[in-house]
Amino acid sequence: MASDLFTFICEYEGGTYVSQVLAIDHEKALVEWATLLRKEQPIEGASDHIAQAACDELYSHIVPLTGLTGVWCWSATVMDDLALVNIVRSAQPS
Repeated sequence: MASDLFTFICEYEGGTYVSQVLAIDHEKALVEWATLLRKEQPIEGASDHIAQAACDELYSHIVPLTGLTGVWCWSATVMDDLALVNIVRSAQPS
């Protein structure tokens, strides 16, 4: 099965963090993004916590955005702040 490119736009504590991962679907993309957060630590002091929330079944509910195709939202409270993440299926890599 071919992988798609997914773009993650994360708003957390006044910062906007954008990254991309390859995955077969948006749910697997969330797991891949969590792996990327743990490896690259782009959100200082919070990357591991956000990654853990993304992998925690209690918080990993991804909501499709009404009226759009290939766009989802995921959010969690992490260290008393909201992590709001938009997930966009960006492309099928060539």
